[in-house]
Amino acid sequence: MAATTGAGPAWEGARNLADLGGLPLHDGGRTTYGVVWRSGAPDDVSAQGWTDARAAGLRRIVDLRNAVEREQQVTPDGIEVVHAPTEDPDDEDFLAECGPWLDHPRSWTPNLRRYPDKIAHAVTAVGEADGGVLLYCAGGRDRTGMIGSMLLVLAGVGVEGLLVNYERGFRGAAAHRGHTMAYDATTRAWAPDQPDADRDPGELDRAIEERRPALREWHATFDVTGYLAEAGVDALLMRRLGERLRGSERSEQH
Repeated sequence: MAATTGAGPAWEGARNLADLGGLPLHDGGRTTYGVVWRSGAPDDVSAQGWTDARAAGLRRIVDLRNAVEREQQVTPDGIEVVHAPTEDPDDEDFLAECGPWLDHPRSWTPNLRRYPDKIAHAVTAVGEADGGVLLYCAGGRDRTGMIGSMLLVLAGVGVEGLLVNYERGFRGAAAHRGHTMAYDATTRAWAPDQPDADRDPGELDRAIEERRPALREWHATFDVTGYLAEAGVDALLMRRLGERLRGSERSEQH
């Protein structure tokens, strides 16, 4: 069975895989394990990896990638697949506004405001799942970080917990460079994000440090609940999703 402890799950072939459990809540305690996992695209997860995922309670995967990224479609037995892209890569206005910041929390607010219907679909897909959910994009860092942060806010996780989760995803994505596409704002074209064996070891630390203030600002200024309500996400679904992530739904029902 895949681990669901603080050490994190281990599904054979998975990239940048982590459980959203174990993060600190405002009112004490921590988010529960086995409700939502996040990762990079699971194209290389083995048959044994999917067996372990099902044993851990995974019943739905929510794919945040755009259609052009889904060349290799993953449809494991016994697990439902929902496509829920968070952006339109052909939208010139989106690329002009967010293109230079697609690997940065600075892009989250304009991205969210531009596509409320898409974001509502993604969050609803997580909230309506009958069992555990795997949330992923290409690298498990940016789009997954954005939607994952919204889910954690609904659960009552504060900014320090968001920073822990974001940094974990950012470092995990960096360990698998070459598996994602990057937008070049200069050439205005998409290209593979190539690995670089000669990168400065301190570059990753500096990149994370530079992004922390933007994430703190997003947390302080963006009203997740109000935004989702205006986007059409059912209030009861939001409450139940937060309760599931807190592990309190069962206790409140009995």
